[in-house]
Amino acid sequence: MPRRHHRTNSPPPEWRNTCSTGTANTKNDARVDVSARGFWTRGQRAFMDIRIFDPMAACYQRIPLEAAHQKNEREKIRSYGDRIRNVDHGTFTPLVFTTSGGMGPKAKCFYSRLADVMAEKKHQPRSHVVAWIRCRLSFSLLRSALLCLRGTRYSAPTTIDLDGLNYQATVVESGILV
Repeated sequence: MPRRHHRTNSPPPEWRNTCSTGTANTKNDARVDVSARGFWTRGQRAFMDIRIFDPMAACYQRIPLEAAHQKNEREKIRSYGDRIRNVDHGTFTPLVFTTSGGMGPKAKCFYSRLADVMAEKKHQPRSHVVAWIRCRLSFSLLRSALLCLRGTRYSAPTTIDLDGLNYQATVVESGILV
């Protein structure tokens, strides 16, 4: 199971002077949101950092939505890409979403791979797994947007037992069109 807020390795002092981008995160306590081993390549660690942005914000009004997604992805890659590639020897995937549920190109690739892995592991139809993931993601984004509007009320984190989950029954019960 991925750990939230995974701290990356401390970079050697000489790495800070050789970064290809001046905006790379060179702090010793740099963190990414999610880390998983073997997601893209067997045995290699994959790091993901999440950004949710409002496409209706003033700074995005004059640019197309795809350009806004790509701008946010580039900013994340500029912050973490070099460090993760050269210090942690892993892969980095920025997961960029809009407040209304849209995904950036790299997030689409990530969720496609996630659906493939889960469908194969659980022996479920890929279409049902994709519908289940989209539903979970929509509610997560909705919770994030509501937190921004009303503030926080602490509740203990919950976990989902994926071993006993019947994707097909969940999709049928929720009335999601596949």
